[in-house]
Amino acid sequence: MPSAFFVFFLTGYVLLCAYVFVRVTQSLPKIRWLRIVCLACLAILAAGFFGGWAFRETTLAGFPVGHWLRTLGVTWMITLPYWVVACVFWDALRLANKLWHIFPARVRTDYARAKLLALAATLATVAVVFMIGYNRFTRPVVTPLHIKINKPLGGEFAGSGKVLRIAVASDLHIGDIIGRERVRDYVSRINALRPNIILLPGDVIDRSVEPLEKQGIGAELEKLHAPLGVFAVLGNHEKYADARRSLDFLERHSIRVLYDEVVPLAKGAFYLAGRADYSITPRKSLDEILAGIDPSRPVILMDHQPRNLERSQAAGIDLQFSGHTHAGQIWPVTWIVRFLYEVPHGYARKGDFQLYVTSGLGLWGFPARIGSRSEIVDVTVEFLR
Repeated sequence: MPSAFFVFFLTGYVLLCAYVFVRVTQSLPKIRWLRIVCLACLAILAAGFFGGWAFRETTLAGFPVGHWLRTLGVTWMITLPYWVVACVFWDALRLANKLWHIFPARVRTDYARAKLLALAATLATVAVVFMIGYNRFTRPVVTPLHIKINKPLGGEFAGSGKVLRIAVASDLHIGDIIGRERVRDYVSRINALRPNIILLPGDVIDRSVEPLEKQGIGAELEKLHAPLGVFAVLGNHEKYADARRSLDFLERHSIRVLYDEVVPLAKGAFYLAGRADYSITPRKSLDEILAGIDPSRPVILMDHQPRNLERSQAAGIDLQFSGHTHAGQIWPVTWIVRFLYEVPHGYARKGDFQLYVTSGLGLWGFPARIGSRSEIVDVTVEFLR
């Protein structure tokens, strides 16, 4: 099945690229060398993602060939739907003109110039869209969330009516795109909320620990502060980066990683559980993780991917935080995640089980968000007295 899907994906990708290539070259002046150069550049962009993975460790005179091929390839892949929509739009206008002659005389008399202007307008429009998307990434919102859990706190806070302030920041994807300056900004924004506890539900690291070590990003992460601590779970990207090495890096820099385990916090007032990502094996079941706890106390869970939510509900989880989806990050993926996940983004409730899936603070692949926004979730939790 995976190989069949890849063939289907690759075939569709090649056909869409060919469609765009033809339309772009047709919009250029009939200068042979110009069209050949344009076609060659487009081909490099289209093959860049695959070339980037094939040559991911390759450098020439210190130049990271694989990294830049991958960057160009991801840029092309993410913007391809916009080029396709633009091509379809111009083709629809051209068809309408054949049927009803809607183009003004100036366009009909200088059609070559009109095509070149259409190409320029398309380039400018896509550039503006992604500039807006970049702004939506660099200016994360703080999403307030008020939760009531129908269980009392235990320990020394029993009957106290104390509320819990949680800052949730998933999917930082620190590495190539999210560097030290951005992490410093993230830490400042999170600390400014003055939470009792900070939760990082997976994909703190993008694809390798090495860039974090080279940039000294651990020193920035150590500045995260909350009285009850800073906790994380491993996401699928920590697996790509080597789960064990990722765990060691985070814990070395004052972030407690919950790897299929549950811990009592605030002297037994409530429990915090954390699961290894769905992609990591072996992985304990929730029943195994929660065995032996007092079920009358509140249980908060971090699980990177919002899958199998009925199991969390059945296990007695009161509040779960997940990420992974990025709320689609960029259209049209924003539509796709709605079909893939029961809760692709935001708050949901099933009986006493409550869930928030965050769109994430960082992002993957390309520094823009279109149809979604980077966020930190500022959670206030009230408990039964």
